[in-house]
Amino acid sequence: MTELLAFDLDGTLLETAEDFFLAINTLRKRYGVTEPEISFNEVKSRVSEGAFSMAGYAMNLTLDKETEVENYRQELMKIYKECCLVNTKPFPGIEELLNELNSKNVYWGIVTNKPFYFAEDIVKSNLAEFNPKFLICPDDTGKRKPHPDGLNLACKTANSNPKNSFYIGDHSIDIIAGKAAGMQTVAVAYGYVPLNENLNDWDADYIVNKPSEILDLI
Repeated sequence: MTELLAFDLDGTLLETAEDFFLAINTLRKRYGVTEPEISFNEVKSRVSEGAFSMAGYAMNLTLDKETEVENYRQELMKIYKECCLVNTKPFPGIEELLNELNSKNVYWGIVTNKPFYFAEDIVKSNLAEFNPKFLICPDDTGKRKPHPDGLNLACKTANSNPKNSFYIGDHSIDIIAGKAAGMQTVAVAYGYVPLNENLNDWDADYIVNKPSEILDLI
């Protein structure tokens, strides 16, 4: 019996890459950076890796330039806060999935590496009507995935047995975190899978190609 479905946010429930792409282009324009041209697919593949990775890519810096990249990361996040609701929306099929979960009284919520400062408004704007039971961010545990603390808290919140619970995400760190929490893991092929990575290498318990296939698991 399924007791809990916990979802990653970016690249799993919501298409957020367009707003990150907008923020990155704004940052580059601010500093007159035009070459090389940035790739939307490259930005999309870095969403789950976090703002530090995206800032380095945006400004043509290797990530060992920690101080420089961090300064740009902070500026990028200020820009992103202003545009994070412009294009973000649920993936096709997510609204139908969440309505079906609610009709079946399935307990579900969100565990993300996105700071609460951003996640709160984004979830309110795009998912509040579907009544997620929790939104767990690194602010709540002091740890980011692949550390399992966020998922451990989700199972505690739902009073669920991890063996009867699923974590659903689009990056290998989601699968690592889910397994460390003792949960069943689901990799979503429709999400922001990093370029040149193969989902089969992640050793997820399940792979789904569209949101409706998640229903078959429960």
